[in-house]
Amino acid sequence: PPGGGGSGIALAGVHVTLSARPAEAKAPVPRPVTLAPGDCIVMSGDCGGTNTRLQLFRVPAGSKLVVGSKPPGECVYSQSYENHKYPSFLKVCETFLKDAGPATGSSVPSACCLACAGGITNNAVTFTNVAQGWTIDGSILSAQLGIPKVQLINDFEAQGYGLLTLTASEKEPLNDACPRKGSPIVCIGAGTGLGECYLTESHGAYTAWPSEGGHAEYAPRDTLTTDMLVFLKEKFCSNHRVSVERVVSGPGLGNVYEFLRQHWAYKERVDKALDDKIEKAPAHAKGKLVAKGAESGDVLCEKAVEIFCSSYGSETGTAALKWLPYGGLYISGGIAAKNPSWVKGEAFKSAFKDKGRMSTLLDRVPLYLVTVEDTGERGALFKAIQMLDAP
Repeated sequence: PPGGGGSGIALAGVHVTLSARPAEAKAPVPRPVTLAPGDCIVMSGDCGGTNTRLQLFRVPAGSKLVVGSKPPGECVYSQSYENHKYPSFLKVCETFLKDAGPATGSSVPSACCLACAGGITNNAVTFTNVAQGWTIDGSILSAQLGIPKVQLINDFEAQGYGLLTLTASEKEPLNDACPRKGSPIVCIGAGTGLGECYLTESHGAYTAWPSEGGHAEYAPRDTLTTDMLVFLKEKFCSNHRVSVERVVSGPGLGNVYEFLRQHWAYKERVDKALDDKIEKAPAHAKGKLVAKGAESGDVLCEKAVEIFCSSYGSETGTAALKWLPYGGLYISGGIAAKNPSWVKGEAFKSAFKDKGRMSTLLDRVPLYLVTVEDTGERGALFKAIQMLDAP
């Protein structure tokens, strides 16, 4: 299992902390790095609709890479770029490699892995929210930059690979189950959306597979959440279904509050000043305000968080039933990392285990809270290093 402290599986355990720079900070002058014979440079990146973060990492010759530990080597250069300032992703990469030239002697990376927000089809993705309408095609980028191997992966697939880099101090066990070597691993994480992925093992190597499980149907658990499902169907003009992501995500927490504020059992308990602040906030910011309201003891916000946690726990338990991840089920994402008490609380735990005849099965699924928030970036780097030995 990942994070087992020297498990002996020959994979890259990567733990790289990118320097915290604001996007488009003045490109620093990198220090030169001496490349010994056989050393490799790999490139990895996190490509969103707004910003792109890229880095170069030196991998020494003959490195033995092990799950749960750092590989020999070093991050030699990293930088962030605002997408709207560049006509294409190619131009971003050319700028990055030029800026990094003093560090690497302009050595061309041997492999590149890019974690991209959006669906990957035939190693390509299109960003519709970039004004220039960017399309990143791995094969074309490989030819343009002269990088032998370029692979695009889904951003949550990168989260999956990032699990393989976790040390014991970066994950907190939430039950007493012991991971089984070679068994499937699952990652679920609520943030801007709800991501899910799973990993399978073959010949000692884990492969991460993307999933769109966050877009499966939301299942209410009681009369109140049944009322909420009706409300959300009307809100999103959906006659037949509502995705679980509409509840279990940052914006989803805002949706839960919006339902409660008009429900007959709660509308008389609305705090006018706080409610006005939440209602005027943009959709992506409402959840954070609800979380703060819960911390201060607001009744509606506390109930919204309770419903959120119960729904999150239920979906996590459903993921456990679908994939039977006896190698570990990891809860990642910024919401859990910033609010660990939410996934440790009774609302989450009881819903996680409330699976009828299969409830006892969940006692055998190791459950972990990921306590760091850079697993996606680390996962892309992990995959880039793994690509060095791929045919």
